[in-house]
Amino acid sequence: MSMRLPRRSLLWVMGALVVCTAPHLPHLAPWVPAVLGFALFWRYRVYQGRWPFPPVAARALLVLVSFLGVGLQFRTINGLDPAIALLVIAAGLKTLEMRDTRDYLIACFTGYFLASSQVLFEQEIQHAAMALAGLVAVTAALVARHQRESARGFPSPLLLASKMLAQALPLMLMLFVVFPRIAPLWSMPQSKAAAKTGPSDTLSPGDIARLGGSNALAFRVAFDGAPPIQHDLYWRGLVLSQFDGREWSVPAFARMEADLALRGLRKVAVREPVSVPGRESVEYRVILEPSNRQWAYALGTPRAWDEGLRIGSDFRLISTTMISQRKSYWVQSDLDATLEPELPALRRPLELRLPEGFNPRAREMARQWRAGARSDREFISRVLAWFRQENFFYTLTPPLLGRDSVDDFLFGERRGFCEHYASAFTFLLRAAGIPARVVVGYQGGERNPYENYLLVHEFDAHAWSEAWLPGEGWVRFDPTAAVAPGRIESSLGEVLSDEFLAGSPLAFERYRGIPIIALVRMRWDLLTYQWAKLVLEYDTERQAALLNRMLGGLSPARLVVAMLVAGGVALMLVVFSLFGAVPRRRHDPATRAYLRMCTSLAHSGLVRLPGEGPIDYCERVCRERPEMAAAVRGITDDFLTLGYAGTQSAARLARLQASVRRLRASRAFFFSGTSRNSST
Repeated sequence: MSMRLPRRSLLWVMGALVVCTAPHLPHLAPWVPAVLGFALFWRYRVYQGRWPFPPVAARALLVLVSFLGVGLQFRTINGLDPAIALLVIAAGLKTLEMRDTRDYLIACFTGYFLASSQVLFEQEIQHAAMALAGLVAVTAALVARHQRESARGFPSPLLLASKMLAQALPLMLMLFVVFPRIAPLWSMPQSKAAAKTGPSDTLSPGDIARLGGSNALAFRVAFDGAPPIQHDLYWRGLVLSQFDGREWSVPAFARMEADLALRGLRKVAVREPVSVPGRESVEYRVILEPSNRQWAYALGTPRAWDEGLRIGSDFRLISTTMISQRKSYWVQSDLDATLEPELPALRRPLELRLPEGFNPRAREMARQWRAGARSDREFISRVLAWFRQENFFYTLTPPLLGRDSVDDFLFGERRGFCEHYASAFTFLLRAAGIPARVVVGYQGGERNPYENYLLVHEFDAHAWSEAWLPGEGWVRFDPTAAVAPGRIESSLGEVLSDEFLAGSPLAFERYRGIPIIALVRMRWDLLTYQWAKLVLEYDTERQAALLNRMLGGLSPARLVVAMLVAGGVALMLVVFSLFGAVPRRRHDPATRAYLRMCTSLAHSGLVRLPGEGPIDYCERVCRERPEMAAAVRGITDDFLTLGYAGTQSAARLARLQASVRRLRASRAFFFSGTSRNSST
């Protein structure tokens, strides 16, 4: 199979490798594409005849250095990220020894792997389009390999490759709809570095503020009916009950629940959560972006949920797997349930515990205020009123706090984001003997006006407090609302317009008040949302429901018949695209000029017979019309020289075209003169 490669095909395969590697650039260290670029540049110089192929020793050294580089960067050569880096390097180094068809095909197959493997990282519609572009580019490189170097009149490799993939599209759609669903390629676990969204399981001053500077999407929510009002959109994710003086964290029992959920145990809570149902409930479906963590988000108190989720003893939802890919789940929530009307004796010390030796001023103030309050409610109202009346500021750029972070915030800086207010508020309640904890999640959401769903972004991340009151259970209190009520009633962007996404000046969300930008944003997100629902979430359950509606019931016989019929229709469309229309022949300039002469002679009665060659036709014309013999012989000789002898001459082609024009003009004059004489 060692056939000489057409020079043009080398450019095609190198261009295809660049197209297939481009989507991987965000996931690669800069030196990896640099190695690919160096290898392609060297191969291009070989193509030009300027440089020789590198010797075997040099290629072996490059391979060794590349493996060492990947190993040092990732501390391993196993895993998704190292594999992609090695694949990119291998694609480049393969071109340095590409001399025959075998090497060419290996380079093309490497390109196919690169094009398809990008869906392991991203599955949005634009990334699917980039993967398709890579497949077209590699297929075009294969087409170019099998076309002649000077193929004229043939479709370009890119056009032919696009046509081939378009012909395969009906069969692909049929297989997507009816073929039994298996885990998709992108369901492979990703590295922890792939996590981009969501708060962590600890909270210290400044953590939520950093999330507030990101416009990344956290999740989408579609409600069954009208969504709740903005004030009720508190998406609970984590409940933080441990405090070390500066950082809030998830308690040990909650970590154990998450670990049990990963092991697949159905009952994961240390004890069953207890609540009294309320009167208002909502149903909704969440499409959660990858976070590489276990916690899911829900409103109020979850009452029912999809398989794959568990509920913890603090009423938070836990996934049974790490959310390393987009996850869709359904929840029914109770918005006004009473959580834990009786607080267990073992839990009360945890929800009251404060570290000794921290924040003495805040402790003393809480004790004094509690002594003057007739109830827990009255004490809480006084704290919230103090936040409203004092000179506190809500900002995305809070100052750094010292060891006594609560004292520094309450009596010093008084500038903070939601985590500062939630932490200080919870500390004051515990210091006053009221069980309290910090809750982390998201608040609010942006409605898409073109469909009934919400977009919740990272800048919607929020922290608030829950306090346990006798007879009322756990009650939500949001001290941020006392300082910046607009944050809860509207959005972060409207309250902190100057600071909102200040680090991302090109983010569309920053300019969502401009009508044209809002239109483009929401239309594009709607398209992405539909793509996620129809393609990425097309699992076994959805496939069974669809086929059941289409076939009127599911059975092996009906499924086989449906596959045969759909496959037959798809193949018929392919056959029709191949043979249903006769393509128009494309001729080179010399042939077009010669055929124009034949057409002109045919109008005068000298029709070229089927199978009659140019020489025979010329001799017959010369016998029947001697006055045209010289012109026809000259045209025929030039045409044969240009077309059959392989001699390409611009001067000869110009002479051929001029001779045909003169012949047609003289023929028109000759026959018009003949018709005038005959009429006379």
